[in-house]
Amino acid sequence: MNRSRHTALRRAQWLALLPLGLMAGFFFAFAIDVGPAMAQLDAATYVTTQQAINRVVRNAGFGAAFFGAALLPWTVAALALWAGARRHALGWAAVALAYGVAVVGVTSGINVPINEALASWNPQQPPPDWQAVRARWNQANAWRAWAALAVFAAAAWLAGQPPGQRLRGQACPARQADP
Repeated sequence: MNRSRHTALRRAQWLALLPLGLMAGFFFAFAIDVGPAMAQLDAATYVTTQQAINRVVRNAGFGAAFFGAALLPWTVAALALWAGARRHALGWAAVALAYGVAVVGVTSGINVPINEALASWNPQQPPPDWQAVRARWNQANAWRAWAALAVFAAAAWLAGQPPGQRLRGQACPARQADP
């Protein structure tokens, strides 16, 4: 493998780990601390608090981490392919696909629609099923938290593997790059 390509790949891997780790930590902290705390709130306090959180979470830092975690693994996969590490590219493509389906998909398919509906709720008169909606949001957040953590762990493992070796950690016979 060309040294400059190898260096670019290694740097991109470590760069991709940053937003993946940030998002895993963000969703995990919300799932184990914030969600359970909010489950103890009365309707008006819960709705007011969730509406405030939803207003402030849409910021540049969150957007960079959330979408960076979705896009950077694809960049790493492309760089690995360019560097001749096809199996490494496949691993990073799997990371990107898993994050896209399990985190972006759950977020856009469940959490965001609930957030958009909740934005119109009157805190003093929430819908009768507000607790069920809250439970559904928290369940979806738990799914994406565990998924983000698993994706981060897989990406960290991949980043620690030499790109010119098989993903099982066995050296490729007589070659630097994957066959």
